[in-house]
Amino acid sequence: MYRKLGLVIFATVLLQGCATYVEHRLSGRVEPTGIPTNMPEMIAESGGETREFCLPHLGGCTEYIYAPPTTETKQHNFEFTAVFEDATKSYQLDLTREQIPEVRRGTMVMLHGYGGSKETMYFLAQYYRFIGFHVVIPDLKGHGGSSHDEPGLAVNDVEMVNTLIDSLPARERPHPLFITGYSMGALAAVHVTRQRNDISGLVLLAPMRQFEDAVFEVTKMMHKTAAKIISEESIREGARNTLMKNNIEAEALDLHQVLPPVKVPTLLLASDHDKVAPFSYFEPLASRYVEVREIPDRHHFLMAIIDPKLHEYLYPWLQRRR
Repeated sequence: MYRKLGLVIFATVLLQGCATYVEHRLSGRVEPTGIPTNMPEMIAESGGETREFCLPHLGGCTEYIYAPPTTETKQHNFEFTAVFEDATKSYQLDLTREQIPEVRRGTMVMLHGYGGSKETMYFLAQYYRFIGFHVVIPDLKGHGGSSHDEPGLAVNDVEMVNTLIDSLPARERPHPLFITGYSMGALAAVHVTRQRNDISGLVLLAPMRQFEDAVFEVTKMMHKTAAKIISEESIREGARNTLMKNNIEAEALDLHQVLPPVKVPTLLLASDHDKVAPFSYFEPLASRYVEVREIPDRHHFLMAIIDPKLHEYLYPWLQRRR
């Protein structure tokens, strides 16, 4: 009897330790991987600027990229190759000025996902610039050039993003204002929009679904060894504890809860090939304001890469927003 009781206590302590480990990983700084070492030079050469933005009342600074439109460019070839363990994916889009005769005027704020950085959104930013947008891409809390040690988990990034937008001179953020959010950044984009009355449209790319579901799926996908050692319940408990530690309700990271009240035109793009943010999960959100479209056969980490299919949905939708 005592031996069985001891085993139960040991198992409970072990599981609690695993959940604590998950919480610790989710609560610490996130260093992005896979960014070319010459990315700062690439940004500067293409006309972008990397700047620092400090908020003394919020106890920290962050970096952001600002880049003006490139409407004087006659053509642009967008190319991106991703190498996985079992496959190589290449994406290419060739655009000429004749294909984009009517350029946009406006600003696109771009919010990266958990584990990303401002640089991971710059490939898509180049597309937005070509069709006429100013782009503003901040590092969210706990990522990239942010001085904060803990991620903002979308909800706690809102004040920083709002303050940054308001701090920019009018010439660098002409209206209309749009926000593109990818993965967790999509939730941040919705929360920012809920606090403003000047957002003309939202583009949500592979929005993160409920937090503990997303954490579990990403763990299985990116940390296969850990997923075999740590139980699903421990992973989910660690995710729940992370939200509690940050005083964030689970509903605040559930798009089914936070998006419907937002009466702003929204384009949501997702793929059923993506288990982190499957198209079928978001399809019921389609409404008068929300257009939900499927990008076939797209990995979660490649949903912010421009290609002909993404252009097919993005460009006409943006042209209808004036």
